[in-house]
Amino acid sequence: MSAPDAVLARPVTAENFSRFGTTYDLTDDADPKVIWTAGAGWHDGFTATPLIEGAGHLGITRGGSAPWLCAAMERHPGTEEAIFCASQPIVLAVAPASDAEAPHRDDIEAFVVAPGQAVVMRRGVWHDACRGVSGPTPYYWMAICGLGESPWVPVAGGPRLIKAAAQEGPDA
Repeated sequence: MSAPDAVLARPVTAENFSRFGTTYDLTDDADPKVIWTAGAGWHDGFTATPLIEGAGHLGITRGGSAPWLCAAMERHPGTEEAIFCASQPIVLAVAPASDAEAPHRDDIEAFVVAPGQAVVMRRGVWHDACRGVSGPTPYYWMAICGLGESPWVPVAGGPRLIKAAAQEGPDA
């Protein structure tokens, strides 16, 4: 088994997440995938298209804290999955969709999703549960549930350490 060398999470952007899915930035008035409205004392935005394909279920996960060892991942071949947080940023670890029976540790990337952002993973993208950047953090997800099991499988080649940018030091 390989040593758990670290993957440093980077802020999610449309460009760096494109091989895994789509991003939405509801804090950016210029995001072309968001429709904006305003009234007396308020300004809001909503996705120009439905967040995921199909009638999704809304869920919440109470995630732990980064850094962590990403030792197992799951994937959903029958549904996209949207991830978004409420008040604290989270770290999402992913690996590309593949026909392999498990994701490989060398393919894992990590992204920080900030409040006001949403990511939508394509069907089959491998992912771990998110963790908070600075402490245990709940986050929301949307996917179609009841499509069969999504077993958690060990990461091929061994676990990979996932860190947030603030955790770059040797003691993290």
